[in-house]
Amino acid sequence: MATLMIRHRVADYEAWKRGYDEADWLRKQHGILYASVHRDATDPNVVMAVHRFEDMSGANEFADAVRPLMEQIGVEGQPEVWIGEDVERVSYS
Repeated sequence: MATLMIRHRVADYEAWKRGYDEADWLRKQHGILYASVHRDATDPNVVMAVHRFEDMSGANEFADAVRPLMEQIGVEGQPEVWIGEDVERVSYS
């Protein structure tokens, strides 16, 4: 398994979220198993999207495919992109 996290500033969260939701086809096309969206506690226009994949290649392919869309849906500046191999998962509930 692999996890991709993308953190960035957006011009307008609501507009960005509409664009993010409309790109569901892209997430399905690249085999995302799980996705979540998070907002900064002090700045609602700083967003992190977390996506889980079956393997690292899927995460890397999606990261490349999503870049052109980011600016179109209101991402400002250079996003922080982190891809990691999942090595442990613990549930506390």
